Amino acid sequence: MDTKIPGNLLTTAMAVMPHLDVTRALEMALSLDIPFWPQLPNYSYYEDMYVQAAEHFPGILLNLDLDVLSMDVYTNAEIFSSYAKSIGKFLDRGGVIVWGIVPTGFEAFAQEKIPSLIKRLENVWEYLWSKGIDQEHLINNSMISPATCCLVNSDRERTVERAFSSVLKIAEILRDKYLH
Repeated sequence: MDTKIPGNLLTTAMAVMPHLDVTRALEMALSLDIPFWPQLPNYSYYEDMYVQAAEHFPGILLNLDLDVLSMDVYTNAEIFSSYAKSIGKFLDRGGVIVWGIVPTGFEAFAQEKIPSLIKRLENVWEYLWSKGIDQEHLINNSMISPATCCLVNSDRERTVERAFSSVLKIAEILRDKYLH
């Protein structure tokens, strides 16, 4: 049985969501290619990831065999790009990068359009390719997601839901461009 995490520009997201409506949060989580179990800290204090992580404090377990790296490249593209050599090694050992490219904050989201987000991501990819990372290998080991979670938008979950929709559109455009 193959247990490799897929790439191929599939979509996913971080689990923390601003929703108060559990059913709607589940619908959004299931709307992506790789669903996730949403955490809803606005719904319940016990849904907060820090509260959940502290349950067994003080023990902390570190997984050094990380297979998935999720990055907010919308905000940190320059910093991330400067690690091209390490990114190449990570991909070579079978790692998958989740490219967080769609902002979920109301102001940042309102300033972006799908073409500008695609260009921003492709700029990072082009830089990595110029540093010797194989284009096909990078694409085959990549996923697309929102850049971050956002719990404080004035429109509550509306911008986050629009970001999820944008992630799906961006992934479709990139798959058509790079996988066909």
